[in-house]
Order: sequence, then C-alpha cells, then structure tokens
Amino acid sequence: MRRCFAAIAALAVLAAAPLVRAQNAGQPIDDPEANVVEELVVNAKLPGPAWWKVSDGDTTVYILGVPGAVPKGMTWDTSVLDRRLDGAFTLITPPQARAGLTDLPALLSMRSKLKADRPLDQVAPDLAPRLARAWAATGHKDDDWKDWKPLGAGLMLAGYAVRKSGLTDAEPDKTIEKLARKHKVKAKPAAVYKAMPMIKTLVKQHSEEAGLICLEGVIDEVEAGPEPVRRAARAWANGEVRAAVHAPRQGQRCVMALPGMAEEFRRMSAAQVEAVSQAMKTPGKAVAVFSLRGLVAEDGVLEKLRARGFKVTTPDSAN
Repeated sequence: MRRCFAAIAALAVLAAAPLVRAQNAGQPIDDPEANVVEELVVNAKLPGPAWWKVSDGDTTVYILGVPGAVPKGMTWDTSVLDRRLDGAFTLITPPQARAGLTDLPALLSMRSKLKADRPLDQVAPDLAPRLARAWAATGHKDDDWKDWKPLGAGLMLAGYAVRKSGLTDAEPDKTIEKLARKHKVKAKPAAVYKAMPMIKTLVKQHSEEAGLICLEGVIDEVEAGPEPVRRAARAWANGEVRAAVHAPRQGQRCVMALPGMAEEFRRMSAAQVEAVSQAMKTPGKAVAVFSLRGLVAEDGVLEKLRARGFKVTTPDSAN
C-alpha cells in the first residue's frame, strides 16, 4: 500500500527513490492543500494516532490520517487500529499509480530526457554552490549534478537525501497491511491509474522555472536536515494533529509547480471521497487510510464527505 498520489509516485519512479519534501515558499503555486479546516485539526483522545469517523445510519468508516514519512524503526500504538480492523468489511487505501515491466523502456527514455543540454551550473549559477554542498552532504563527492536539468538534479538529490536521512515511507503502511491480514480484511485502493501518461506529461511539459522551484526546495530541505519531519512523525504517533499536520510538505508544493499536478491532486482527493461514499452503502464498519493533510484540507476529503450529508466526527470524540 502506498500513500503517494500519482504525481509523486511517478517522480519516485524516475528518481529511483522516494521524493523528499521541498518548496520555494515565495513562488505562487496552485496548492489544493495549502489551507486546513481548523475545526477538523483536533488532537486525539484515544492512544496512538488520530482518527476521524464518517457515519450515516448504519455504516461507519474510520479514517486514519498518515504522514508521508517516519523515522526508520519508529514504533506507534496500534491498539485502536487493531480494534477497528476487527470485523471491518474493507480497508480503503489511497489511489495508486502503477508502472509495469513493459513500461521500463519508456521509463528509461523519460529519465534520459532529464539530462541537461548544458551544464547545470550555467543554467543556475546562483544555486550551483549550494547544490554542490548539498550533493556532497548526501555522500556524493562527484559533480554529476551538473549533468542534469534542474528537475532531474532535484530528483536525484532528493533520492540521495532520503537514503541518508533515516526516514522511510514504507511505514506505517507495512504495519497497517500486517494487521489487515491478521484480521482477514482485504485492502482496496480508492483508484488505480497508469503511471506512464503522468510521467510523460511531467517530463515533457515541465518548464525550467518549475524545475528550479523543485531544485531549490530540495536544497533547502537537505540544508534543514530530516529533524522537522521526524518531529512531525512523532507528533502523529502521539495523536498531536496540529503539530503533525504542519509537517514539512515542500515536496507536495514542489510537485504542484509541475504541469497538471494540482488537478491531479484534486482528482485523487475526489477518488477517495467516492471510495468512502461507496463504502457507506454497506452496513457495518470499514477502515480507510489517507494522507493526513489531504483529509483536513479546505475542500479536502472530510469537507467533501460532510457536504454529501455524512456525519464527520473529529479525533477528540471518535471512539
């Protein structure tokens, strides 16, 4: 199970590594998750991470909001998750973007298109000294960064930084999947899409300006180090929603600077809303696991579900 939206998954395929969070705060970006609904950002009363509850007359869907990355080896209280999976008729997971083996030649071709036409230190002379230091900080002493376009260099640097950071995006997914198998609850993504069309759009249509936004943001993140993400992950594990929801989210903003990505995020949000709405037609209880920020964003998953007439209960009273 993966929490990444199609755009992030596509970029991760190209970079052969998870994408870290990066941003350029001064750049105007169409960001569907820029703002949150304050009344939904409530700390949990139950042990462990926060849950929201969506219900009607005879169905309840418990929704766990999850972060994009956590420290490797971090433990968290799974007692509420264990209880809610017991007897659940389904586990709804985020939309997935998939690329098969037959897409490998095209993927390699797309990746090659991120190679620079001229040295990157000539394209971005102001960023070059910082990029060289950030590149070296991830353990790479060469100057191969010069061979990439801004977006390509940002993705490569992002992948290197994640491997060195001690963070992982494999959790809490693995733990959730393990408990779902224990309770014989089948996981089903809210939607499944082909990754290749999105990858082609990103690579062929992105502007140099958008690539520079991402590159500068990744450099900012490397310079800041992984501790802000670690703090947010620990807050998530303790049900401290306000601290967790304001985690560094620069990678999302970086992606949204690219062509079509804001629309893609909205499409993924709509797919999650529809999946929960369909589950509400079956009496009983279900569990859903979605991105924390996307849940509580303005015009996000929970607001849209409430607009459809479902009752939304916040973590201070969900049980």
